[in-house]
Amino acid sequence: ERRALIISQAPSVCILGCADSRVPVEIVFDQGLGDIFVVRMAGNLLDTSSKGSIEYAVAHLNVKVIMVLGHEGCGAVKGATMMSDE
Repeated sequence: ERRALIISQAPSVCILGCADSRVPVEIVFDQGLGDIFVVRMAGNLLDTSSKGSIEYAVAHLNVKVIMVLGHEGCGAVKGATMMSDE
């Protein structure tokens, strides 16, 4: 299966997920290699890089669904809210 992915990939979904290692997107959705195009950014932040990756998935991989996956206890979100309180 992995060898076939060397030539091309055809994920149907793009997920913007947190970089937190405790949230493995493929395992959460019971998917295999090449099934999901995952963009990981601490706190699910949409910046120039993550936006470009999502645009690539839509334009070149023909992804039809974009999803943002958050989780409880996100340290990046907590840190950002603590900074705004100061």
